[in-house]
Amino acid sequence: MGLKERKAAKSIEDQYLADYQKEINDIVGKPVPVTINWDTFDIDSIKFVPSVCLQRLTDGLKEVCNDAMGKEAVQEGINTIEVFCIPNEGAEDNKALTLDAGVFSLTACWGGHHSGYYTDLVIRDYLENTL
Repeated sequence: MGLKERKAAKSIEDQYLADYQKEINDIVGKPVPVTINWDTFDIDSIKFVPSVCLQRLTDGLKEVCNDAMGKEAVQEGINTIEVFCIPNEGAEDNKALTLDAGVFSLTACWGGHHSGYYTDLVIRDYLENTL
């Protein structure tokens, strides 16, 4: 990861990450640290972290946690969230959502074609079927 990418990631962290983190914690009702694995992002994908990645994650969690049963399932099942980026080429086939030992991982091409990342509805459906 070069200087340009590190500066872009720092800018996203400074401008957006704390607000999204607070919103996610409020939605879930407990602290759920979100880790963006910046070294997996290229410069073109970094700029889409707030609007594509974090917004869809937040909206998906809102849908799941919109009642007490969903909120309780998320509180019990998710302790941390990890975000990874993959190249656009082949992203539709290689993207993945996993929940293992309390770690919810989202792996997708967050800055590419819409078929390479997850919508909030897909995130919601995955969590409702997995938790």
